[in-house]
Amino acid sequence: MTMTPKPQQYLFILLLTINILITVTSSRARLRPKLIDDTAVIVQNDINEGESISIHCYSSEDDIGTHHLSYGSAIHWNFKVNVWGTTKFWCDFNTKHGSRNYSVYTRKVNVSCGDVCV
Repeated sequence: MTMTPKPQQYLFILLLTINILITVTSSRARLRPKLIDDTAVIVQNDINEGESISIHCYSSEDDIGTHHLSYGSAIHWNFKVNVWGTTKFWCDFNTKHGSRNYSVYTRKVNVSCGDVCV
């Protein structure tokens, strides 16, 4: 005697499968940056009042250009993280005290900060 599955059993299996897929997808979404949303970076000059800086920001895909920021002013740009999640931005900072290069965006920073990184 063979038993044929009832339609309710198919429905239960389908709902269980959908629930598992949603759980896995939402867990993965928290671990990687959103690829379809824009990511925003803001760099502000808070070094010393009355002192300006020259800043040049870039990634392997984009060049934001060179900007001169007076105290309190900022530059910002938006971008989409690449498919591999490896997008990185660096900025060269030049002041009267010298020059430095800093990483201003990496996937690791994006995941650990949530919506706002300071």
